[in-house]
Amino acid sequence: MALVHPFINQRFGGYAREFYTLLKGWLIGVPREQDKFVLFGRGRSGSTLLTQMLNSNPKVNCDKEIFNRKVLFPKLYVNSRKRIFKKEVYGFKLLSYQLREHYSPEGARNFMQYLAQKQGYKIVYLTRENPVLQTMSKHYARFRGTWHQTTELNRPEKMVVNIPRFMQELRASVELDEFEAYCLQGIPNFKVVYEQDLQNSGEQFRLLDRLSHFLRIPLAKPNLSLKKISSERVSDYVENWEELKHCISYTEFSRFADFD
Repeated sequence: MALVHPFINQRFGGYAREFYTLLKGWLIGVPREQDKFVLFGRGRSGSTLLTQMLNSNPKVNCDKEIFNRKVLFPKLYVNSRKRIFKKEVYGFKLLSYQLREHYSPEGARNFMQYLAQKQGYKIVYLTRENPVLQTMSKHYARFRGTWHQTTELNRPEKMVVNIPRFMQELRASVELDEFEAYCLQGIPNFKVVYEQDLQNSGEQFRLLDRLSHFLRIPLAKPNLSLKKISSERVSDYVENWEELKHCISYTEFSRFADFD
C-alpha cells in the first residue's frame, strides 16, 4: 500500500492537474505575446535559487517543475501553462530526468527543438562541475526530508551514506550528462555552472546581469531567502565520509572527491 499513493499521485494527480490547466488555458482564449525561457538541467544544480532570483523581477513569472508529474500532452500542457501567467516573460523549470521519463532520447531532443525553434523559448542550461557533491546534496536532502531551507543551518545533522546506492547514482549522473548533451545538440543555450555562478553570493548578481541581457529583461535586485542545507565540509554532515571517499578514490570520480 505504501507504493500505491505515490503512483496515484504521479499518474492521476498529474493528469488531473493537466486537465485543469488545459481547461483554464482554453478559457483564457487568445494568448498575449510573451518572451519565454526554460531552466533546463538536473536537481541540485541551483534551479530553485535561480527561479527565486528571476521571480524578483516584476516582469517575470518563472514557473515550477511543471513535469514533476505525468502528463498526456506535453506540448499542449506547456502552452496552456504559459497562458495562465500574465507577465511579459514566462519561464518554467524542466529537470532532465523528468524529460527522460516522458520521452525517448530522440523524442526528448525533438521536444527541446520544438520549444526553442517553434515556440521561441530561450534555453538556460544549469549544470555542476562536481558530480560527487551534486549526488551528496541529493542524498542529504532526502535524509533531512527537505530540499530547500530559508533559515540558517546552525548544526548539521549527520547521515550515514548507503555507499552502493551512492555509487550507483553517481554513475547514473554520467548517463544524464550524455542525455542532456544529446537533447541540446544544435540548440543555442545560456550555460549556468553552479560552482562558478551560483555558489557564492558575489557571483550571483553578475550572473543575473548577464542572464537579464540574454533574456532581454531589465535588471532587478534579487530578493533571496534560500539557505544552504549542508555545511561546506562534507565530514560535518556525513558520518562515513572517509569510507565513502576511499571507495570513490578507486573510480573515475576520484578527482571530484579531493577536498575536505
